[in-house]
Amino acid sequence: MNHIGRPTVLVLEDSVLIAMAIEAAIVERGFQVVMAGSLAAARERLAGMVPAAAVLDLDLPDGTSVDLGRELHARGCIVAIASGHDGDAAPAEIGFARHFSKPTNAETLAAWVVEALA
Repeated sequence: MNHIGRPTVLVLEDSVLIAMAIEAAIVERGFQVVMAGSLAAARERLAGMVPAAAVLDLDLPDGTSVDLGRELHARGCIVAIASGHDGDAAPAEIGFARHFSKPTNAETLAAWVVEALA
């Protein structure tokens, strides 16, 4: 999955249209993207690899992304979590990640990826 010189970014988002917009914005900036719409799909697609960065939707059909995000962070991945919670109301357990309140546009998330991996 990794192409030499192209860091991989995990995009975990259950809304297909939002996921596609985020993917396009990140790919446009020269990164490879692994897409998933559920926690189970993300774990399957990663198959032991650690992406350079991850943009995770907090609330997914099969749970929250907190544990996955924490695992990725512990393995050196830079993590952002997007949620419908206000910045002040974001769950305390996501302190390891950059928090984006929804709605956040794809360009903002892609710019974060560029900055985080600079």
